[in-house]
Amino acid sequence: MTVTERPLGLEPGRTPAVDWFIEPAEYRARVGRVRAELEARGLDALVLFHPVRMAYVSGFFHLSTERPMAIVVPLDADAGLGALVPQLEQEHIAKAVDVSRVKVYPEYPSGGTKHPLLHLADLLAELGLDRAGARIGYDSDGYLDINGYDGPRLSEVVAAGVETARARDLVDTLRYVKSDAELALILESAKWGNLAHRLMHERLALGRTEMDISLEASTEASRMMIATLGPTYRPLSIGWGMPALAMFHAGANTSLPHGLANATGLRRGDILVTGAGADVGGYQSELERTMVLGEPTPEFARHFDLMLQLQQVGFDALRPGRTLAEAETDVSDAFVELGVAEMQRHHTGHGIGLEGHEAPFIDKGDETTIAEGMVLSVEPGLYVPGLGGFRHSDTVVIRAHGAERLTYYPRDLESMIVRV
Repeated sequence: MTVTERPLGLEPGRTPAVDWFIEPAEYRARVGRVRAELEARGLDALVLFHPVRMAYVSGFFHLSTERPMAIVVPLDADAGLGALVPQLEQEHIAKAVDVSRVKVYPEYPSGGTKHPLLHLADLLAELGLDRAGARIGYDSDGYLDINGYDGPRLSEVVAAGVETARARDLVDTLRYVKSDAELALILESAKWGNLAHRLMHERLALGRTEMDISLEASTEASRMMIATLGPTYRPLSIGWGMPALAMFHAGANTSLPHGLANATGLRRGDILVTGAGADVGGYQSELERTMVLGEPTPEFARHFDLMLQLQQVGFDALRPGRTLAEAETDVSDAFVELGVAEMQRHHTGHGIGLEGHEAPFIDKGDETTIAEGMVLSVEPGLYVPGLGGFRHSDTVVIRAHGAERLTYYPRDLESMIVRV
C-alpha cells in the first residue's frame, strides 16, 4: 500500500505509516507527463474544470457546486500549478500538491466583485498566459453546467490573441494505465465491495425491500471499513455517500440494465441484479452478480449459463496488443453464435478508477490498444423482457497474459441461489 512521503518532516523517533492515498511524488510525476504532452501538442498550459481531472493532477478532491473551480497546469515547470477557488475552499486547496498560485474569489455569481471566470482570466495573466500567441488547452470550454451555474466560456475571457484548444483527452489518456499505487487502492476497494455484497447477500429475505436491505448492508460494511482502515482513511470521491455500498434491484425490473429501486418486498422466484463497491483513496471497483430467490427455473438456469459463457468470452478477449474494439467484436459475435443477439443492450465494459465509469470502453467504437495495467469492468449483460436481466460484472486488471479478476465473489449458479 502507499506510504506517506513524510520522513523529512517527522518528529524524532516517529516512523511513517501506511496511508490510503496517493503520494505527492506520484502527483508530481503525473504533472510531468501532462507537461510533456503539452509540449508535444504545442500548448502553453492546460486548464482543467472537471473535478476528477483536477484531483488526478493535484490531489484536490472536492465537492462540485455552482461555484466554479479550476486547476491550471502551465508548461513552465517552475510556475507550479495554479488554482481558481471560491473563498470557502481556500483552506482546502492549501493541502493540494504543488499548487503555488491560488486565485480566491468571494462568492458566485459575483460576490460583489466580478464573475469567477474573470478571476480565472486574472490568474492566467499572473502565470504569463495573457500574451499574444499563447495556446491554452482545456478539458471544457468553461465551468460545468451543474447546480444552476451560468457563465462565460474560457475562450471568451482569455486575453486578446490567446488561442484556446480542446484537450479533453490529455489527462484521461494518462489515466488509462494504473500505477502500482492505484492498483493497490483498487484492490482494497474490491475487498470491501466483496464484504458489502456478502453482508447484503446474507440479509436477502422474502418481504424485505431492496432499499432496506441495501442500506443496512452498506452501513454495516462502511462501519467495519472505517474501523479497520484506521484514522488516515477518508472517502474522497463519493461526496456524502457511504464508503462501502451494496445494492440491487429485483424481479422483471432487472430486464432494464439500469432499473430503479422500489419499495416492493422480495418475492419467491425474483431475479436479482446486484452491485457493490467501495471508495478507497478515491478509487473504485465494481462487483455485480445475478441471483435468484428460491429454486431457479430451467429458463433462468439456461440464461444464467449463457451469461457466464458471454462473460468468459469477454475475459478471454482482453489481451495486450489487441484493441478494445476487437474485444467487443468477439463478445458481440458470441451473442450471435449463442442465438441471443437481440438480448444485447450495451457494450461489454468500461474503464474504472477514480470514476465508476471512465474511459476507455470495451466498445466497437474504441480503438484503444489494450495495455498492461489497464483496469476495466467486464459485464456483457443479457436482458430478457418479461423474465429479467442476467449480468455479472467483475473488475479486472490487464496483465501480460490477459485479464486478472480483482473481484473474487463466487460466480457459479449454486452460489447465486438464495435459499428461502
